[in-house]
Amino acid sequence: MRCSFELDRNDPIYFAGERIKGRALLTTKSTLSFYQIFILFVGEGKVRFRACDKGESAHVVFRGRQIFVDTQTNVIQSRTLPAGTHTVSFDISVPSDCPTSVVTEFGKIWYEIKLCILKVGAHNIHKFKKPLTVLQPSNLNMRPELLIPLIQEDIQDFCCWRCVSGSVLLTLTIPFGGYAPGQKIPFKLEVDNQSSRRDLVGMKMRLNQIFKLKANDPKHYSYKVEHFVAESYQKAKVLRLSKRIIEGTLTIPPVPPSSRNNNDIISVSYEAHLTVDLDDCQTHPDLYLPIVIGTIPLIQSAEDPTYVAELNAQTEDLPPSYDNYSPPTFEEAVIVGKTFIDIDEDAENRNDGFIPSYPMYTNFGSTPPSNTEGPSSALL
Repeated sequence: MRCSFELDRNDPIYFAGERIKGRALLTTKSTLSFYQIFILFVGEGKVRFRACDKGESAHVVFRGRQIFVDTQTNVIQSRTLPAGTHTVSFDISVPSDCPTSVVTEFGKIWYEIKLCILKVGAHNIHKFKKPLTVLQPSNLNMRPELLIPLIQEDIQDFCCWRCVSGSVLLTLTIPFGGYAPGQKIPFKLEVDNQSSRRDLVGMKMRLNQIFKLKANDPKHYSYKVEHFVAESYQKAKVLRLSKRIIEGTLTIPPVPPSSRNNNDIISVSYEAHLTVDLDDCQTHPDLYLPIVIGTIPLIQSAEDPTYVAELNAQTEDLPPSYDNYSPPTFEEAVIVGKTFIDIDEDAENRNDGFIPSYPMYTNFGSTPPSNTEGPSSALL
């Protein structure tokens, strides 16, 4: 007995609020007797990590679980199926409040469609699974505060015993507070090097991904995990007692959007982290700016906003329509480190290798839409 799934689109990616339409093709070599055949749509989050709680000398294993959706649809009413291939169609609604699929080393949020068969004489339910990505829509155009430029200033003083070399004044500016994967974050660093001994030789811009994991067993406990998911180094010399403006860009890789509900078992946020490289110095100044990652970019951040003006017509965060502009591509997420393994499931029933995919706006607003067709369909 085997089963394959066909969905209404080539990429198994759905926005919260959409419907999942498709069919399962169940093939049996002989007559199948069963009590029940049904379709499950399940979405849940799990975390598991070791941490040293306050007052404890040893590390404790913390766990957590949160169910986002668990719906069952009975699809076959008869009690036998003859040998051959049988089509089981389904039409499932994704709740609008489902969070985005994510995978980290210490937890994940995932979604699956399952064809379940309770056979006569069997004690366990036989399950065939189809993992998919769910995205919580995040239209950055609905957040006008993201149009305000981000600015961070810092003054780095250098002194040694009986020797003062002066300060380096740094001002980091990013034009918008939000971007989408595939876009380039432009940044500008103004340097006023008043030091008489130090030269600035370069700078490194990185995108810091911050996961907050929440456990409830054996007690409530929050754990934070940070990774750099993108970086860009730029050589730029600013001699002592001189000034200069340095500009650069940082490309956002395929990553999940910033979480809007920080009460979920896993939430994610981002910050731009700039490190200034000073010649012959053990101290390297750091500047931080929070960045919001969305699923639909700001129109004003496009290379040519004329081609994407239709996006601003949306009045709320809804699954995007690709009727009036070219859809983004979808790419598997950048994962730093290992991926989470759900040890509560046996190896045969796990989908440890599935990595969520996210929209990539690599040419956002650079050229006119090449077509006006919606997403391609995998069902004929």
